[in-house]
Amino acid sequence: MTQTNPPQFGAKLRELLINNGIVTRMGNPDWTALVQQMPGVSYESLRKAIVGERAPSEKIMRKVSQALDVEPTVFAEYQLLQARSALDPDQAGWESATNALKRWESA
Repeated sequence: MTQTNPPQFGAKLRELLINNGIVTRMGNPDWTALVQQMPGVSYESLRKAIVGERAPSEKIMRKVSQALDVEPTVFAEYQLLQARSALDPDQAGWESATNALKRWESA
């Protein structure tokens, strides 16, 4: 299924790679060098998340963050994932989820 939202993850990741000097000789992001720093993540999975063909998984966002020494919350997609989890009674428990909902409604 194609993601309909713009690939914010890819844009932010591109910016982080360039800012961290993980670039090719031409100054473009060196995706291959990044993947080599992320055991358990394939180049193809990362590529699909970057271009928006697939939403970035929590695993990919955590591995990227670890490789670049940044918090995963630098990605809006990660923050949304955390919010969804906090509001999901199956993940957070009924009381925690309803409390999170109340906080969200009053924000």
